[in-house]
Amino acid sequence: MSIHKHEANMKDDTRIALLEQSIGHINQTLIRIEKRLDTMDAKIDARFDSLNNRIWNNFLWIIGGFTAILGILAHALHWI
Repeated sequence: MSIHKHEANMKDDTRIALLEQSIGHINQTLIRIEKRLDTMDAKIDARFDSLNNRIWNNFLWIIGGFTAILGILAHALHWI
């Protein structure tokens, strides 16, 4: 019951000040989280770009190899 008595005696200005302080702390925390997420997002984007380039490079090598094998097969079977 002492908690309710303390809350009843607290003035509205004090309550508003405490709420504003809490909102300020929450806002600062959210800003820090947003900055960390932006940093992580930039790192992940760079890694995906690198991975995407590597995948295209491998794809081109596979297509080239497949073409070479078809050429050798066509020559061996006297298709060309």
